[in-house]
Amino acid sequence: MATRGGRWADPVFLLGFLGLYFFAKGFLLSRRVLDFSSTCTRPLLPAFPRYESPHLQSTQSGCWMPRSFDKAVILVIDALRYDFAVPHAPQSSRKDAYQPFHNALTILHERAAQEPQNAVLFPFIADPPTTTLQRLKGLATGTLPTFIELAPILPKAGRRLVHLGDDTWTKLFPNHFLPNLSRAYDSFLVADLHTVDQGVEEHLIPLINHHQDEWDVIFGHFLGVDHVGHRFGPAHPEMSNKLKDMDRVITEVVNSIDENTLLVVVGDHGMDEHGNHGGETENEVQAALWMYTQRRHFGHLLVHPQEPASYLNKSAVYQIDLVPTLSLLLGIPIPFNSLGSPIKEAFLGAAGNNWGQLVRAYMLSFAQIERFHREYSIVEENAQHALEHNHTDFPQSVPGQELDFQDQEFLKTLYHELCDYQGKILQHYKSIWAQFNMAHIVEGLIILLSGAVALLLRVCAWDQCNIILSASSRTIKMGTAASIATYLIHIAIVEPEKSSMSDGVILGATMSSIMLFTCQFHLFGMIQVSTKSQMPTFWDIMAIALTILLSIGFASNSYTVWENQTVLTFLATFGICTISMSYRNFDRRKNTLGALLSVSFMILVRVVSLSRYCREEQLPFCVTTYHRLGNTMGWRLLIPYLIAILIPMATRIAFSSDLISQDIGVWTWCHIGMPMALFFNAVYWTLDSANRIGWLEGRHSDMLSKGLHNFFPQSTLVIAIASSGIALTSKWTTIMTPVRYNMIITTFILLISILVSGPMGGGSLSILYFQILSLRKLLNHSRNYAIGPTIAALLGTLHFFGTGHNATLSSIQWEAAYILSQDLSYPWSPLLVTLNTFAGPIVAAFSIPLIIARYGYSKGMHPVAKSYAIHVLVYSVWALSTAVWASVLRRHLMLYAIFCPRFLMAGALLLIIDVIAIIISLITAVNTK
Repeated sequence: MATRGGRWADPVFLLGFLGLYFFAKGFLLSRRVLDFSSTCTRPLLPAFPRYESPHLQSTQSGCWMPRSFDKAVILVIDALRYDFAVPHAPQSSRKDAYQPFHNALTILHERAAQEPQNAVLFPFIADPPTTTLQRLKGLATGTLPTFIELAPILPKAGRRLVHLGDDTWTKLFPNHFLPNLSRAYDSFLVADLHTVDQGVEEHLIPLINHHQDEWDVIFGHFLGVDHVGHRFGPAHPEMSNKLKDMDRVITEVVNSIDENTLLVVVGDHGMDEHGNHGGETENEVQAALWMYTQRRHFGHLLVHPQEPASYLNKSAVYQIDLVPTLSLLLGIPIPFNSLGSPIKEAFLGAAGNNWGQLVRAYMLSFAQIERFHREYSIVEENAQHALEHNHTDFPQSVPGQELDFQDQEFLKTLYHELCDYQGKILQHYKSIWAQFNMAHIVEGLIILLSGAVALLLRVCAWDQCNIILSASSRTIKMGTAASIATYLIHIAIVEPEKSSMSDGVILGATMSSIMLFTCQFHLFGMIQVSTKSQMPTFWDIMAIALTILLSIGFASNSYTVWENQTVLTFLATFGICTISMSYRNFDRRKNTLGALLSVSFMILVRVVSLSRYCREEQLPFCVTTYHRLGNTMGWRLLIPYLIAILIPMATRIAFSSDLISQDIGVWTWCHIGMPMALFFNAVYWTLDSANRIGWLEGRHSDMLSKGLHNFFPQSTLVIAIASSGIALTSKWTTIMTPVRYNMIITTFILLISILVSGPMGGGSLSILYFQILSLRKLLNHSRNYAIGPTIAALLGTLHFFGTGHNATLSSIQWEAAYILSQDLSYPWSPLLVTLNTFAGPIVAAFSIPLIIARYGYSKGMHPVAKSYAIHVLVYSVWALSTAVWASVLRRHLMLYAIFCPRFLMAGALLLIIDVIAIIISLITAVNTK
C-alpha cells in the first residue's frame, strides 16, 4: 500500500518473520528419529548373543531377562518435588524453614527408611525444560531432549494398559489404552484442584482389587499438586492438604497390591518457590521417584545397615533411567531409542550382592545402546566419527566368552566399566544433539539485518527526499540474479537432509526482494541530501544511543538478567534530560509544566520498579513483591478500584480539548463505558481473591465461583466492546478526529489488558498509561519523532517486568487462560495468555499515535507510519542483537537459562509489534484518505 498514510504497510515487515524463521531453524535443536524397535526374537547384537537368555523368547516369562513382576501400578504425581517427600530437618536455624508441605506426604520416606529392601526413594532428575508434556515423553520413551514421538513398547509386548487421570497421556499415545477401563480428564483446568485426583482415586482401587485379571500396567496421573502450586504456590496450607490426600491414596494402593505387582510413584518435574515450572532451577528439575513391592527385592551399595536413610539423600536417578529399569523388571525389551541405564538397586537383590543379575542387566542395556549407536552412526556423520573414538574407551573387561558369574571382583570391575562407558555415550549424544545449523543461523542473521536496514532506509528516504517507487528492467534482472545465486549457495552449504527445497526458494525470493528494495534508493544521493539538510537533534541521538546500548548489554548474562534495572536507568536518564530541556522554553508556564511532568514521569518509573517477580539468577539480591493472579490480598485489592477512578479522570483531563464537543458516542465511552468496565474488573478480582483464600466458603461458594468466571469478566469485556464500538461507529459521533479515534482504541486495549493482568499487573499498566499521557506533553515537536517510539519501546519493556514477567518460561502466567471461562477455548485462551504476557509492550505500541498526535504532517511518510517504522526498527535491532549474541555464545553455560529465552522473547515481541504496526497504519491510511 502506497497511500500517504500507510506507506509503512509494505512487505518489509516480512523480513522479520523470515529472519526469525531461518535463525530459529538453525538455533533451536532437533534430532534424527530412527524408525527401529526392539523385539524379543531379535538378538541385540551379533557380537553379544551370550548375554541374552535364548530360551526367553516370550513376554509371558520374560524377554532378555526373567521378569521380576507380573504387573505394575505407576502413579505420576504432577510436580512432586523431591523435598515434598522427605521430612523436615529440625536442626535448620532459619525461622521460615518449616513450610506447609513438610511432613505431609510421609509414607514414601518412612517405608524407604524402615523397609529398604521393599522400598527405595530417589531424587528424580529431569532435563529442562520442565513441562509436563515433554517430561511424559521422556518418562515413557527414555529419550533425551529434544523430545520425539515414539510409541511405548508395552502394547507391542502384549501388555494391557489402563490410563487414569491427565489426558496428556491419551494425546501422546492414542489407541494404547483399554478404552473400557481407562478414564481421561482435562489437564488444563488449573482452578480445579480435585476433579482429576478424585477421578483417579475412584477407579484406581477397584481396578486393583476387583479387576486384576484385566490389566497389566496402570498409569494414574494426579494433577492436584501441580494445580495447587500454580494457584497458591508450595508454601500454602492447601498444598499440605493435597499432599495428605496423596499420602492416603498411596497408602491404600500399598495395602491393595500383591507381591507380584510393582508400585512406582514418580514426579514428572518439580516447581519453584512460586509454584511454576519450565526452567532449570534445582527445585524445578528435582522430582521424586519411589518404588515399592510387598516382597524384599531392592538392594543397596555402600550403605550402613543401621542408616538406610543416609543413602536416600545421596543417590539421584535420571528420568531416562526409569524406562530400561521397568522394561527389564516387567520382562519386555528395552525400547530401541532408550539411552538410559538400569537403576542398580532394582537388580542387586535384597541382600545387595547379586552382581551377576546387575551385570546382566547392564550388559543388556549396554548392548542396546551399542545397537542404537551403530545404527545412528550410519546416518549421522558426527556419530560415525564418535563411534571410532568411543570404541577406544570400550570396556576392557568384556570377555570374548561366557561370563563367570561366580567371580564377584571381576563382575564389580565390569559393572563400573559399563557405567563409565554408558555415561560417555550418553554425554556424546547430548553433545551431538546440541549441534547448531550454522548455515541457517547465518541466513537468519543476514535477513534480520537486512530487515533492520530496510526499515532505516524507509524512514530516512521518505523523510529526506520523495522517492518514487519504480522497477526498471535492470533492477528486475539484479533481483532475479540475487535470487538464483542465493538459492545455489543455500543448497551448496546446507546438508540436504537438514533443509528442504522450499527453504531455498523462500531464501532466494527473500534476497531478491531485498535487492529490489535496495536498488530503489540512491544511497549516495540520500547521504548528500541528509548532510545538506537538518542535523540530527539531541533526542534523535539519545534514541539511537539507548537502542544500541541495550543491544550491547545482551552480550552479558548479568546485564540480561538485570535488564529491568538497565531499562529503569535509561528511562530515568530520559526524565532528567526532559527536565533540563524544559527550561529552554521561554514560556515560564510551560517550563513549570514540563518540569512537573518530567518529575512525575521519573517517580512513576521508580514506582513501577517496586513491582518485581525475581528470577532464580537474581537471588538473593532480589525480593519478589509481585503477587500473581488470584494471590493478591490486603491493600493490593484496592488497586483496581483506584484504577477505575483515576484512568477515566486522567483521560478526560488529558483530552479535554479534544472532547469539548457534545458527541454522545465519545461521551458514553469516557463517562459510562470505561468507568463501568473498570469497576466490574475491580469487583471480579476482589471476589476472585476472596474465593481463593477461603473467605467465601459455604454453600454458595460454587455458585459464586461459577459467577466469577462467567458474569464479571465477560460483562467487563462486553461493556468495553459495546461502548467503544458505539463511540467509534455511532451516528451521534459527528466529529471523529484522529486523536479521538486513537484515544478510544488505546484505552480499549488498555482496559482489556488490565482485565487479564490482575490487580498488580493492572496497576503497572495504569502507570504506563499515565506515562504515555506525560510523553504527549513532553514531546510535542515534530522533529522529535525518533525519541517517542523509542521511549515507548523502553516503557513497554519496563512494564513487561512490572506486570510480573521475566524472559523465562516459568514466569508465564497460564492462569490468564481461564479468566473468561473455566474451560479452555481456542483461540481465545492462548490470546489471553499472550496479552497477559506482553501487555506492557502491546499497550505501549497501541499508544504511539497518542504520543505523536501533536506532530504535523511533513513531506513523505505520515507521522503515524513513520513512528511505527521506528518503533519496529527498535524491536528489530533488539531481536537481531539477541540472535547475534545467542549464536556467538551458543556454547555458554547459561545459553538455555538466559540467552535463548531472551531471544525467544525478542522474536515474539518483534512479530507482535509488526502486526500492531500494520493494523494501526492501515487504519490510519483509511482514515486519512
